[in-house]
Amino acid sequence: MASVTLSPVRLAPARTARTARTARTDRTAQIARTDRARREASGSYRLTARGRAVALGASVAALATIVVGAGQMVEASSVAANGTEPSVVVVQSGDTLWGIAQEIAPGADPRSLVQQIREVNDLGNRAIVPGQSILVPMAG
Repeated sequence: MASVTLSPVRLAPARTARTARTARTDRTAQIARTDRARREASGSYRLTARGRAVALGASVAALATIVVGAGQMVEASSVAANGTEPSVVVVQSGDTLWGIAQEIAPGADPRSLVQQIREVNDLGNRAIVPGQSILVPMAG
């Protein structure tokens, strides 16, 4: 009889639940690293909901600062233009700029005061209406 030699057979180790989980975790980490590297290379990042809220809040605060600053500049320029601080007058029915100017400076020519009121309130040639609030330079 002839002798038969058998070569050893190598069997792959059985995959356990733990090695499968480790492989999955390694793959997820590799994808995350690749995705992060791609974002860094392209220079683009995602903005989270919290980041968008912070950006919106900062934008609103900056806009409010600009509006308040512009309002203070307008007020300061109207004070500097004639040396006196303007007061607010609410236009009543039947009021005219001429009549308001005569009430403020009864002894003076109202034409220059009417022009100042038009300039301070940016009225141009528009008429005033009852209930409208206008800035009026005080005669000093």
